[in-house]
Amino acid sequence: MTTDTQQRPLAPLEMIPACQRCGGEADWFPPVDIVEDAEEYLFTLDLPEMKPEDIRVVVEREGLFISGERSRAWQQNRKFLRIERPRGFFERRFALPDDASRMEIKPVYKESVLELHIRKVKPLMRSARPTDALTSLNITSEL
Repeated sequence: MTTDTQQRPLAPLEMIPACQRCGGEADWFPPVDIVEDAEEYLFTLDLPEMKPEDIRVVVEREGLFISGERSRAWQQNRKFLRIERPRGFFERRFALPDDASRMEIKPVYKESVLELHIRKVKPLMRSARPTDALTSLNITSEL
């Protein structure tokens, strides 16, 4: 007999709160997949045509804040018949599980996909010193 958790191993991650409209300023919301294995959580975001310097990832006490902007310069001197691919500002916030390290996050940006590898730790092993400081991650493109 299998338990519900065995049938749906990602069920706890599906419950991670995600804010898609913080302050109502966002123009679009890039799709995000969240998966886990024994070692880490992996957040994968599709960010087509974005440069690493246009993406901001901030680690907060509660989780992740990911934001950026896709240029609107493509609109100049053209008559568009149909526009379906979103442009402009986006922001996403995600709470992190207790066993996700806030200190060991590896961003990888390749072929317009941002991966955030977040190492799992035992909840008691997390830093005992409380901090409200924000940590920004540097996003670099991997060829």
